[in-house]
Amino acid sequence: MFPGHRFILIEEIRRGQQRINKNEMRLLRDHSNPFELPDQRFIDLFRLNKDLMRNLINVLRPHLQERSRITGVLPEQRIFAALLFYATGSYQRLLGQGYLVSMSQQLVSKCVREVTEAIYFHLANEWINFPASEEEKMRIKISFMEKTRFPGTIGAIDCTHVAILKPRLEEHNYLNRKGYHSKNVQIICDYSLKILSVNARYAGASHDSFIWRESVIQQELIRCYEQGNRGSWLIGDSGYPQQPWLMTPVLNPPPNSAAARYNLRHASARNCVERCIGVLKNRFRCILHERVLRYSPELVGKIVTVCAVLHNMCINANIEEPQTDFVDNIEDAFPNRYDQNINGDQARLELINRYFR
Repeated sequence: MFPGHRFILIEEIRRGQQRINKNEMRLLRDHSNPFELPDQRFIDLFRLNKDLMRNLINVLRPHLQERSRITGVLPEQRIFAALLFYATGSYQRLLGQGYLVSMSQQLVSKCVREVTEAIYFHLANEWINFPASEEEKMRIKISFMEKTRFPGTIGAIDCTHVAILKPRLEEHNYLNRKGYHSKNVQIICDYSLKILSVNARYAGASHDSFIWRESVIQQELIRCYEQGNRGSWLIGDSGYPQQPWLMTPVLNPPPNSAAARYNLRHASARNCVERCIGVLKNRFRCILHERVLRYSPELVGKIVTVCAVLHNMCINANIEEPQTDFVDNIEDAFPNRYDQNINGDQARLELINRYFR
């Protein structure tokens, strides 16, 4: 046998074995059913319970391609693969699950992209909504008032960094002050930790106050204020400007003063957004700092939004927070010296005099 013929024969044998392996693994995958897992194990792996997962599959199936000749992966298998990745942030752990055997890292990555796009474009607006009606705002205000005795609050705001792979374009814009590349994500939540708004468009070097200045939520609150709604506001740390529609702490108030009491209640109320960010990242560990997302900044932003959608589904279904000792590092707030507002200072003073004397 000539050497060239020998090489061709070996290559044909190798390709034939690959086809056999793919067929065998596809059969194994197709005959495995994650819904047969115990309920708690199912939640541990996918974060959603079985009813939520079935509903998600039914909603997304029309927006996902049917099984292709190349991959042979059904829509529901792609959804399981994506959710397991969101939950763990790890391809290795995902590939070790028996019912997803035969999925290469490249194939899992394709599943994550496709499912992310489907949830982002077809579910985000349904599950993430800033309160628009007075009834919605009043419900949130009552919750904050009952739990923390801080009035007028329709949400708490903060930012958190999500680590990304060093991007090829505008790399310097993504290098945050802690020295790693990230997206800086603005989150607003209510007291139940439901996410009311998520803005994942900005690079890690962007300051929290800059993201807020460009936010459509601020424009909405300004509009409400100009129409005469002077009794609703967000609460944020000192990295944000003090405005009539955004209450921040008083810097260095005298001990036992009304301003000091205001600060204590403010901190108690604002703690919910720090807890929300911690729960979100513990629930979907792909966005933890220890997990660097290896996608484009644009897709990372969509993944973060999708995690917020799934988080709200869990909140709505009263699914318990995942058991973990990990606590996300809350960013230190640098006092914002810009965009200060005389009307904002006056609004805060009136609030202090009315409720904290």
